[in-house]
Amino acid sequence: MSKFSFRKKGGNKSGRDFQRQKNRTSAELTSDSVEENQIRDAPDTPEESDRKSKNFAFKFAFLKDKLKDEANNEPDKSTVSSPQNNQTGYASDALNVEQTAPKKPTIIPGSHGEHLLQEKWGARDRALNFYNKQVLDYLAPKMQEFIARQEFLFVATADHNGECDCTSKFGKPGFIRVLSNKYLMYPEYRGNGVFANSGNMTENPHIALLMIDFTRDTVGLHVNGKVRIIENNELLHFVDKLPQDVIEEIHQEGKKCPERWMMIEVEEAYIQCSKHIPLMKKLDKKIDWGTDNIAAKGGDYFQLINIPLYDRAGGDKAMEVAVDLFYRKVLQDDLLGHFFDKTDMASQRLKLKSFLSMAFGGPYQFSNAELRAVHKPLIEKYGLSDKHFNGFLDIFKETLTELNISANELQGIMEILESTRDSVLNR
Repeated sequence: MSKFSFRKKGGNKSGRDFQRQKNRTSAELTSDSVEENQIRDAPDTPEESDRKSKNFAFKFAFLKDKLKDEANNEPDKSTVSSPQNNQTGYASDALNVEQTAPKKPTIIPGSHGEHLLQEKWGARDRALNFYNKQVLDYLAPKMQEFIARQEFLFVATADHNGECDCTSKFGKPGFIRVLSNKYLMYPEYRGNGVFANSGNMTENPHIALLMIDFTRDTVGLHVNGKVRIIENNELLHFVDKLPQDVIEEIHQEGKKCPERWMMIEVEEAYIQCSKHIPLMKKLDKKIDWGTDNIAAKGGDYFQLINIPLYDRAGGDKAMEVAVDLFYRKVLQDDLLGHFFDKTDMASQRLKLKSFLSMAFGGPYQFSNAELRAVHKPLIEKYGLSDKHFNGFLDIFKETLTELNISANELQGIMEILESTRDSVLNR
């Protein structure tokens, strides 16, 4: 049996403290780590525990999950969904109140949920066999050797709401550094600037790594643990405790220099068996590390650039957000607010939504005749003029800027809106 899932641990650690090693070389990489190692086993006050929890992602001395003995506590049945009332098709639908009771203390790895499903689906013995033979809370020597020759890994994280992201990291063999049997680190190079995984790490330190050898042994390695983002200048304070090649890489110039590093404390390490991993042949490929050239990166392989902004931004739902924000600003504007004093705003919202959809390249279209007819009463009754039209354009631009529409696309939208000026003003 193998596990091929990025599992985020939720407080139920392996419990194999008797296997922990005394080598804490990497834990000394911060000024406060020595003190924390000394008091690692001391009980925390509630205030101290809360403080550590809130600041965990910013500390390098990782806290240890503790087994919670809640066997004698009654579950809050009001918060447990009844299978009869929650038929969604998820595995959790079949769990009854007794199964969702607080978990009992255990020394085996894995989450409470996977233990329940092992019981439900009759896999308990197979799972125990796998746990006992293949799961460690540190890196065995053979695992360390395996990591040292890998050229890529998959990384999975989740934010504090459980929203997930999975990405891949690449480098030359050895770019993932094993610091000890409990710690490893890998460099972060310049990317697309989104920082989806890094952002998750600042909210939730749990991380899952998967490395697969497709070209030699067709086997993989899962490593789950906790992560901390470390800047280059932080690491340079501890040059005597780091591999020499890390120091050399930090001093590389240009795009070959990592922007920062991700350091992981290992909580689980286990095999991804070779049963279904294909054997591939590695070919030479010229790699321009850190390039921003779209063609070299294959950046539009899926041909998204020519898809209308309307579809890329989220369609009707995105238009509704833009319309809400726009009218919030317009109704508070001294120059423009009075145009809507006696207006049916529900109907007006639909009109603007359609108009904005047109500007975004969506399916709605307005003819010049329609624009003239809609705005003629406003010219006759309120004196709609260029001054007002300019005011509307300014608020449109402010709204779209606030919604993070890129500069190039914003310019295109504003040009479309500007092209309607004569029709709107009946000229």
